[in-house]
Amino acid sequence: MCLTFYYLKSKSLGEGVSIMDPTGKIWAALDTEKTRALEIAKNIARHPAIFGFKVNRSVDQEVFRRDGEVMLFDELAQHGLPIWIDHKLHDVDRTVVGRLMPYIKSGQIQFATVMAKGEIDMMSEAVEAADGKMYIIAVTELTSLSEEQIHLGSGQPSKASVISLARNAVLSGIRHLVCSSQELKVLSTRRELRCLQKFTPGITPDWKLENQIDQKRVGSPAFALSGGADKLVIGGAFVNDDNPLEAVQKTADEIETFELK
Repeated sequence: MCLTFYYLKSKSLGEGVSIMDPTGKIWAALDTEKTRALEIAKNIARHPAIFGFKVNRSVDQEVFRRDGEVMLFDELAQHGLPIWIDHKLHDVDRTVVGRLMPYIKSGQIQFATVMAKGEIDMMSEAVEAADGKMYIIAVTELTSLSEEQIHLGSGQPSKASVISLARNAVLSGIRHLVCSSQELKVLSTRRELRCLQKFTPGITPDWKLENQIDQKRVGSPAFALSGGADKLVIGGAFVNDDNPLEAVQKTADEIETFELK
């Protein structure tokens, strides 16, 4: 299995303005009720900025699906875009592998998350189980945690913690990482981590102008992409908008032209 990745392209227009190519930059986080998630997916799937769909809570709804209801993965797969199961698994090796196997065998899921704090052996077992049929993503420090919370939990600043977790991910064979926009630049300075594709949540477009109450370490699309993000994970700006397709287009327009700081 091979997926095409779109890398950041930018060029200067002079006077502090640059252009970024928004094509394939956005993971749409469909963190809402399943029917609403599928409606949004159908609405925005053809937009060139959308790379794929991240699902979490709707997977639990699928487990308790009633007879006659549409099937989540079958419906999403119709769009021909990657699907990411964001379970953030963190347990003993055999339990994590056991949780992953149904998704691996289904052939419908291209990405799944494990917590990098599960250490190298757990992540390595997940990569081995995936056997090239699915990509494993290592989640570092959650964007819902503040700098103080991370320091209390890990005993070090967020940047140091994320670097350490990213190194373990690389050693385990993982090549996809979740981190906040705040750690992107420091990761890019580490040669041993340059092999990682970085997926960045906690993103709120400037046009939205709303505070993410449940997110602490956040950034705009341009800030994250200019810092080295390969993909942006955006949920609320689309899910909470009356016109998700228009919201995607506004975000793509914002990415395409931004002011250099």
